[in-house]
Amino acid sequence: MNYPPIPAGHEDRSAHTLTVHECGEAMIPLSTLSPRIAVYPAYYHLGYAGTQTEAYLREGAAARLVSAADKLPDGHQLVVLDGWRSYEVQASIYETFRQSLIAQGWSDEEAIVSELSKFVAKPTTDVEKPSPHLSGGAVDLTIAGPDGWLEMGTEFDDFSERAMTRHYEELSSPTETDCEIRRNRRLLYHIMIEAGFVNYSQEWWHYEYGTLSWARKTNQQPIYGGILSMDEKNVEEQ
Repeated sequence: MNYPPIPAGHEDRSAHTLTVHECGEAMIPLSTLSPRIAVYPAYYHLGYAGTQTEAYLREGAAARLVSAADKLPDGHQLVVLDGWRSYEVQASIYETFRQSLIAQGWSDEEAIVSELSKFVAKPTTDVEKPSPHLSGGAVDLTIAGPDGWLEMGTEFDDFSERAMTRHYEELSSPTETDCEIRRNRRLLYHIMIEAGFVNYSQEWWHYEYGTLSWARKTNQQPIYGGILSMDEKNVEEQ
């Protein structure tokens, strides 16, 4: 299956002037949602505080994830690496990346914060202006084929320019491996876009639906505010 090139897009995450019209959708556990969706909780396996073995998305986003998975070639699955993310987990990821920059020699706090903003949303408990994953509308994922995870050019949470979704579209003399990576990223991009998600251009694995960023890119109203905790009111068992 050949998809067209991933188009260039303007990236602007300053969507805080929009007002969330919370739709009240519950979160859905993803591990039993569809045989074409697998869950590999990356941050749990890395030992981050507050993580769990399940991944969750809002009901509408979860339904669209199933739609995307159904577009995959036979023998392929979507592999969810992360979905809803608590404040505790977000803060842990943010601080870990901050410390890694300091260890690399970064010392100017303003420059550190600027670099952080490219890859990790600042943790917040403001449900009206949530970070994408706090809303339950953001998902990090890849694709597995019959022989394992497809080659995407970087590991999950790689913070180099190679992680940019269009990086392999812009190579002037791509190798055979580069072309394979480009095909795989195109596959993930187009099935997710067709299902109603938007992509964050700095990260090939990150897609959103119903969030502030999604609303800005699609000229719609954001429908997912922040969810601060897991309880019976906001989780629907399958």
